[in-house]
This record gives sequence, C-alpha cells and structure tokens, in this order.
Amino acid sequence: MCIIKIGGSAMSAKKLTYDELFNSTTMFYINEQFEADIEQEVRSKTADLSVGLRTIKDKESLKQYIIDHKDALDNLTSVAEISVERFKRMVSMIRKDRGFVFATEWSLGKIRTAMMESPAMMESILNLIWNGKNDDKMKACIPAFYLENMIMDETTLSKLQDENTVRQLAKRGLEGRYSNGIGDAVLADIEREIKRVCAKHGLEYQKNVRMPILDRAVSFVLESSIQPKLIIDVSYSVTTSSSQGSKKEAARKTVEVLSSEKSAGRNIVFVNFLDGAGWIGRQADMKEIHRCSDYVLNFRNLGMLEDIVDARISDF
Repeated sequence: MCIIKIGGSAMSAKKLTYDELFNSTTMFYINEQFEADIEQEVRSKTADLSVGLRTIKDKESLKQYIIDHKDALDNLTSVAEISVERFKRMVSMIRKDRGFVFATEWSLGKIRTAMMESPAMMESILNLIWNGKNDDKMKACIPAFYLENMIMDETTLSKLQDENTVRQLAKRGLEGRYSNGIGDAVLADIEREIKRVCAKHGLEYQKNVRMPILDRAVSFVLESSIQPKLIIDVSYSVTTSSSQGSKKEAARKTVEVLSSEKSAGRNIVFVNFLDGAGWIGRQADMKEIHRCSDYVLNFRNLGMLEDIVDARISDF
C-alpha cells in the first residue's frame, strides 16, 4: 500500500479541513499480496466445490451429494439461484403438513440434518429441489413464481458443471473472509506507521484495547489504556452501513469525555482515521466525526501522524 506523507513541520500539526479529508479519500484499498492470497483460496475452493457438484446427475446422486457435503444446501440454492428465504418457507410448509412440532424456522444446516434423520423429510425435500416446479402437490400450494427455480433440469445441471458459475459461488462464500482480511491489512499498514513514530520517540502503544474512561475499545492508544495520551480510532469502509452512524455517536461521546478530562488537566489527543468509498456515501457522519476529532487522517495523509506526535510530545 502506497502511503503519501502530506504534513506540516515537526513544530506544528494542522488539522485537515473537511474538504481536504474528503478530496484525499482513497476509494478502494489495494493490497497486492492479499489479493494474490485470496485468489489462491478462490481457486482452491472452486476446485473443491466442482468435484462434488459434478457428481449430481439424477435424484439419487443429488441425495448422495446432500449426505456427503455439510454445506450442500447452501451450494445448491446458490448455484440454482433459489431464494434461500423462499426455500425455507417451502420447507416450513412441508414440516407443518407432516405434523412436525413447529417452534422456529430451520436454517439450511438444520434442514439438511432433518433430511439425514428422517427418510420422509429427505424424500419430500428432494422432490422439491429436483422437480418441485412440476410437482402437482407443490403447485397446488405454492405459487408458480416461487417454484420457478425448483427444478434440476438440463440448464441447472449444466450450471453445476460450469467452472465460472462455481467460481462465483466460491467467491460469495469468501466475501466475509475477504472483508475481514482487508480490515486486518488496513490495520497492519497503520500499525507499521504507529510503530515507526513510537520508536522515534521511545513511546509505547496498545492496539484493539478497551479504554476504561470511554467504556469501549479503541483501535490504538499511545501509550496505554490506563494512561492514554493519544487515541486513534480507525474506520475503513467500502460500503455504507448503520455502523458508520454508530461510529459517529462514539466520536460524540468520546469528545465529551475528553473535554471533561481536559478540564481536569489531562490532555488526551483524539485522532480519527477515516477512509474508503463508504465514507463518501455517508458524508453527514463523516463531517460529524471530523468535527469531534482533534485530527483526522487517511492513507494519503497517514504521514501526518508523525507531525501530530512531534507537536504534542511535550504533553506526553
């Protein structure tokens, strides 16, 4: 990741204006090593999925696939473009008709377990997946619109054989892993800069630590959670979400607490790192966090952290 230092001198540290923060936002973070690693995982998972899905030729081999693979229903609903929520409603209907005690709706994993335990449930749900679209009993109870994809015809079976289709399934299964990995890589890049600046001044830092005075965790703190001198909250976001509103509220509460600490003679610097395309879509939240911060940073301005510490070191 390329980090560009745009800062003042060691004698001063100027807070970026909101426009400067906005205009220097890095929309998408790219880490080439991580991208290469995740591509290897996609290829490996695609190969693994393909081996199983290609065994499905008829209803009996479909049954065996479900028995052999723990995530079979997840894979099948995805490749066959079956709405998981609608599928679960259909299974609920089958359960109700068969007199099952109905407390809560089953997950896909629980549906598979029930199929393994009950031959009757196995047969009913197999019929639904294999040819529910043309099943007279199903058609009498379920709208044709919902049953449209409940069929393993030549078109669907060909999808199970198609590597590109299976690759998309593999990628969807790794979306959480990708997002978490990007988050870890972002924090690692920031931590390297923090470590360098701390080494220059002989300072300590802690990461992902709960701050007693804030009653929450922060991304980084110099020098410790008990004797904080500088707090850094990090938020890199590609998409918009309600969590950004939560971060805004956390910033508001933080500045209230730190104002009280300042009145008591304890000066704690509050820095927010905000970057990613998601913040462009939540400018009201971004502006409020900017207002609450002593300083704001992003990747293009990460070098300013050294200026901030240089300027405030006497407070440490």
